[in-house]
Amino acid sequence: MNQMSFLSHSRFTILLIVMLLLNLTRLATVTHHQNPFLLNLLGAMILITATMSLCVERRSRTIALLLGIPAIGLTLSRNLFPGSEVHLVLMSAHVTSMLFLAFVVAMILQSLMTQSAVTRDSIAGAFCGYVLMGVIFAEIFCLLELNVPNSFQVGSTFPDWTDDPLQRWLTLEYFSLTTLTTLGFGDVTPITPVARGLAVFEAICGQFYLAVLVAGLVNLRASRP
Repeated sequence: MNQMSFLSHSRFTILLIVMLLLNLTRLATVTHHQNPFLLNLLGAMILITATMSLCVERRSRTIALLLGIPAIGLTLSRNLFPGSEVHLVLMSAHVTSMLFLAFVVAMILQSLMTQSAVTRDSIAGAFCGYVLMGVIFAEIFCLLELNVPNSFQVGSTFPDWTDDPLQRWLTLEYFSLTTLTTLGFGDVTPITPVARGLAVFEAICGQFYLAVLVAGLVNLRASRP
C-alpha cells in the first residue's frame, strides 16, 4: 500500500491520534506553564494535521489550504501584535479558524455519509467531527464575547478571565464542550439572549449528531452480511 493509499484509509485515525496527543500536551502546559505562544503552536499543529488529513483529493486539498493557511498564520501570530491591533487580529483568527474547522467537519460528514462500510477510521472520523464541532462553537463564543463583552458569567475563580485571550479561550472551550455533551456544570453561564440561543443550538446539534450519525453508522454496520 503506497503512502497516498495509506493516508486515504487512515486520515481520520491520524487526526484523532494527533488531537489526543496535542491536547494531553496542552493540559500539561496549562497546568505548569501557561505560555500563549506554545499553546497557539499546539493549536496550529492541530490545524496542520487537519489540513493534511484532507489532502487526498485535489479540490479538497486546495480548499483546505486556502482556509487553513490564514487560520494557522493568525493562530500563531495573534499574540505578537500591539494592543491597538490585537482585537482585529483575534477576531480574524477566530473567524478563519471557525471557517476552516467547519470545512473539516463537513468533509468528515461527507466521507462518513458516502462510505459503504464502517471501518475503524470512520469511527475515528465520527469522534473527531464531534470534538471539532465543540471547538467551532468555542470560536463562535469567543467572537461573541469579543464583540459583546459580559455575554458569559464565570464564577469567582477567574474574575479577570476576559482580560486574557488565552484564559478566555480556555474558559469558553470548556463551556462549549460541556454544553455540546449536555453536561453543563453551571460554573460558566450564558447571560445575553444571543449567548443563550447559541448554547441551546449547540446542545441540539450535539444530540442530533449522536442520534443521526452514530445511529447511521450502527445501521450500516448491522446491514453488512
